[in-house]
Amino acid sequence: MRRSAIVTAGTAAGALLLAGCGGGGGGGDVKGAGTAEVSAPAIGATSTPNLGGGGGRPPAPRRPGAQNRPATLGPLGYGPLRLGMTARQLRGSGLLIGKVRAGATGCSGYDLRTHRTPKGSAGVYYSPRLGIATIFAVGGMRTPQGIGVGSTLAQVQHAYPRVARGVNGSSAPVPGNPKAVYSLLLSGGRVTSLALDLAGQDCHN
Repeated sequence: MRRSAIVTAGTAAGALLLAGCGGGGGGGDVKGAGTAEVSAPAIGATSTPNLGGGGGRPPAPRRPGAQNRPATLGPLGYGPLRLGMTARQLRGSGLLIGKVRAGATGCSGYDLRTHRTPKGSAGVYYSPRLGIATIFAVGGMRTPQGIGVGSTLAQVQHAYPRVARGVNGSSAPVPGNPKAVYSLLLSGGRVTSLALDLAGQDCHN
């Protein structure tokens, strides 16, 4: 993943999706294409794999008191959902709901059962090669350092002094996980989208 990776700007509900993995809620780059925004998902012919989120299956039981501890985005994932999780590890967990079929990259889009996004968008990408490759900040998610959609550039730079700013986007190392990176899009001096990516993710530019 390039350090200047574009991360799609979300809708008002926080729905984030890059068309390079099969869809776009608010526009994004198709892998290998230009930077023109798109407004509709480019859904391929391959069905989303069954990762245990279908059929109305209830989510896995929580430990007592878990609902009182807000989960954060990073360093390893979001709550029980971890970067790199395979289909086998996810099957039967009830964590994800299939949303967008695999596109040209082979990646599929999902929602967290606890954080649904509008039709045509998704909050999580699954890579056949890497497993869970991207988790977008939806539903008010924040990093352990307090950064989320709406944070100011000054707050980002204070939390992540090594943030790399690019023409099309910014990225920052994830404290506590050298295999991951935070990808950010800023506009008007504030974060408009945020994702936790595997550093070698193959779903979007």
